[in-house]
Amino acid sequence: MVFAAATSQVYQTIISIMLVLTACGCFLVGVNLMSKGFVQTTVRTNTFFTRGFCAKNRFRGAGAGLLYTAVVQSSDVTAVTLVRLADLGVITLFQACACIIGANLGTTVTTFIVSLSSFNLTPYFAFLAFVGAIPMLSKRKNLRIFGEIVAGFGVLFIGIQLLDANMQNDSFREFVKTIFNTTTNPLILIAIAAALTAVVQSSSVVTTMVVFLVSGSLLPIQSAFALIVGANIGTCFTSWIASIGSSRTARRVACFHTVFNLIGTALFIAVVYTPLNSYFFGMVDKLSINVEFKVATFHLLFNLCASLVVIPLLRPVVWFCKKLVRH
Repeated sequence: MVFAAATSQVYQTIISIMLVLTACGCFLVGVNLMSKGFVQTTVRTNTFFTRGFCAKNRFRGAGAGLLYTAVVQSSDVTAVTLVRLADLGVITLFQACACIIGANLGTTVTTFIVSLSSFNLTPYFAFLAFVGAIPMLSKRKNLRIFGEIVAGFGVLFIGIQLLDANMQNDSFREFVKTIFNTTTNPLILIAIAAALTAVVQSSSVVTTMVVFLVSGSLLPIQSAFALIVGANIGTCFTSWIASIGSSRTARRVACFHTVFNLIGTALFIAVVYTPLNSYFFGMVDKLSINVEFKVATFHLLFNLCASLVVIPLLRPVVWFCKKLVRH
């Protein structure tokens, strides 16, 4: 009887994990649908975003990266696009690096969107999957691209809804508690999130899971902050994959992406292990109305602080990346 009960518990845990992974897959399909049209038009034509990426002013470049990431809902997609544009010679290394800074800020929009799940708006956005499916049947390319974007946005929210529902499963909750109750060390949690993001190839998926884990009282808020930082590091892996076989400039863009996120991580660690800890996290607590918004607010402040440090030092950091990637 005991063996049968244990076997049943393991089976339920495996099923619950598979359901959560299915929800993550749905989320990734939505992001892919949304970003597909944007990436194609940005790389091949002189679009509004391409002109923004080509801006010589670092602030305009960062703004273009922020806007593009907010639209495609994935900093990974933006990073890959910038690596490709740099490889083609459409934009310079300096311009690509400025846009990378904005991309890290833009990815926080996803976290804020996910935090809206507490207001039960997800079903309304999920309906866009049906709305977008209709123009996808059109023979006109522009309508099909529009349909992909709208449907992708809806599928993304279906993934969010499935993720939220399946994380309420008792078997999955016990599994998560077993993992995260063993350690609260920020460095270990950063490493876990970085590895997970590298595997799923999307920081948005990891940050979404973190929001739901916190809202379900499965994860302490401080641990959630460390996982958010780790997800930022893990997203650099996508840039390096995109730069394989590309030009030296493309590899330097991937290098800058990594250096920038490591600078942000160093700032986070400095805050955690110094008296600034209580001041910074106290500010996050005051600015947020619920636990989901606390995670989203931290994500924004973390990337904002890193951006404010790197933007004035952009040329020296770019020079450093050139020295790191010589060939």
